[in-house]
Formats: sequence, C-alpha cells, structure tokens
Amino acid sequence: MLEFSFEIIDESKINIVYQYGSSSFNFNLFFKYGVWTLHPFDGILLQNKEMCRLIVAELFKNKDFHVMLARENILLSALRTSIDLNPEIRGERYQEQEPDELSEFAETHSFEEVLQIEQDFIRERMDFFQNIIQKMYMEGFGPEDSDFNKVQAIIRIYKAAHDQLGDLSDFPLRGDERRRW
Repeated sequence: MLEFSFEIIDESKINIVYQYGSSSFNFNLFFKYGVWTLHPFDGILLQNKEMCRLIVAELFKNKDFHVMLARENILLSALRTSIDLNPEIRGERYQEQEPDELSEFAETHSFEEVLQIEQDFIRERMDFFQNIIQKMYMEGFGPEDSDFNKVQAIIRIYKAAHDQLGDLSDFPLRGDERRRW
C-alpha cells in the first residue's frame, strides 16, 4: 500500500488515506466557508491528540501530500485542521501568518462598540427593507399582497433585534473599562 493516497469526491471534498507505521489513517479535506480544513476520521486520532499531532505533522511533511495540494490549488499555508494541533507542529511558516482577524477585532473593540456596529448594521437592513416596502406601496401593493406582508415581517424582525441589542447596551456588564472579550 502507498504511504499516501487520496480520492477527489468533488470540488470541495477530498478523502485522504495516510499510512503511518503499520496503520492507515483516514482524513477528509473539505472546503467550507472559504477555508480548506483537514479533519481526521479515525477514532484513535480524535481521542488521542498527541497521536493525531504526530501523524498530522508527518502528513504535512509528505511530498505527495504537497503535490496533491498544489494540483488542487490549495495553499499549504492556508490549510486548517479541525482539531487544535499547536503551532509548533505546523512549522515556522505557520507562525508568521497574519494575526487572527477575530482576535485583532476583539482586542481593538469594546463590547459596547460591537453592539453599536451590530445595531448600525441592523438599522441599514431595516432602512433597505423600508425602501422596498415604500416602493411596493407606490406601485400599488399593500397589505392584501403576501410579499408586502413578508417584507413587513422582515422589518418587524429587524426592529425587534435592533431593540434587543439596544437593551444589551444599557445592561451593566462590568464596572471597569477593560475590553470585555
């Protein structure tokens, strides 16, 4: 048996078999939310992180794996894993990546600022649908039209969400000014 083999299921899913020692381990490489993610299928790897780290580290060093990634236009540096493997396994090139956007966002915004951003976003959506309903009304549609009623329902949902977020901003979370993340 080959040390590394793969089967392309479709454009967003690749099944991988990696031979380590005398055992074969199955992985799934899938594309979701704009990211390629490597996920182990074997229970021994899911239950034993140390073993999983060891095998994934060896897989990342495998030249056939690199060639498969290159042929499928998947950047090794952009590859993620579904389980935490610690940065030292992935090598120096992975440690030089840009800071995590979520962490950077959380470090630079207070909870109140995030609430305000969300309320502003919801307000924009409410205004958008308010313009749609005004246009519908001007074209002769009214409460007797099911689409008109659906747009009204969307506006009510956004209004309720906007109000609920506003209630959170009045809720005292902590007495100090530290970031709340």
